[in-house]
Amino acid sequence: MDIIPLVMRVMSAEMRNSKHGAVSNHVSTLGMLQFRPYTLTELAERHSVSSPTMSSTVTTLEERGWVKRERSQEDRRIVWVSITPQGQYVLDDIQNEVAKRIALLLDGLSDEDKQRLIDGLTVLRDSFAAALAQDPVLRHE
Repeated sequence: MDIIPLVMRVMSAEMRNSKHGAVSNHVSTLGMLQFRPYTLTELAERHSVSSPTMSSTVTTLEERGWVKRERSQEDRRIVWVSITPQGQYVLDDIQNEVAKRIALLLDGLSDEDKQRLIDGLTVLRDSFAAALAQDPVLRHE
């Protein structure tokens, strides 16, 4: 539990310092939207924020040209939010910048330490993936 906040602080700082001026909740929202459109309610629930807070975030992203809102044709009360090509470009660029920063931070590791880190992270990823696959509550997220 000690390492995750440290990694997130470095990643958040890199995002804020990027030429795009994105903050972590912008990047996480774009990250979700790269896979499929979401309603405002779904986005708010996934980010554990109120609908007005998420609406404000989406408005900011929309003003930057990174997302668009579209009313559902089946139910006009539903508004879908999707990523734009410009938003995908920004997301890709930020992810590349963050990856480069992490690579620089890890560059001083010995080859043996790098391999141990990769092995450990692989175990961690596989454990979490297995937990997600087996737990219906986690799968819902």
